[in-house]
Amino acid sequence: MGIELTITNQDGTSRSFELSKDRTTIGRRRNCDLHVALPNVAPLHCEIKLAGGLIRLLNRDPDAETYHNGNAVTAADLIHEDVVKIGPVEFTVSVKDDETVIRRL
Repeated sequence: MGIELTITNQDGTSRSFELSKDRTTIGRRRNCDLHVALPNVAPLHCEIKLAGGLIRLLNRDPDAETYHNGNAVTAADLIHEDVVKIGPVEFTVSVKDDETVIRRL
């Protein structure tokens, strides 16, 4: 299964980050796997875990909100084209399994 997070900037440019580990941390702390150096992003804001074919988004700071498709969550399962937002940063999730895109049924 190939998983990418894509951030699109206001100027239309984008960057993609491939998730290659079973656990990817996202936050302001420099040792996070995906470092977001913005003051309104928590040091360890959230993480994405891969287990048993599921992609799980977990909020890791009770004082910071993590959004899944516009809803504040403490945890959520992710699929293709879901949107994760932390602070002002939005990531679009891309999921492929053997070149087939996985979508919500």
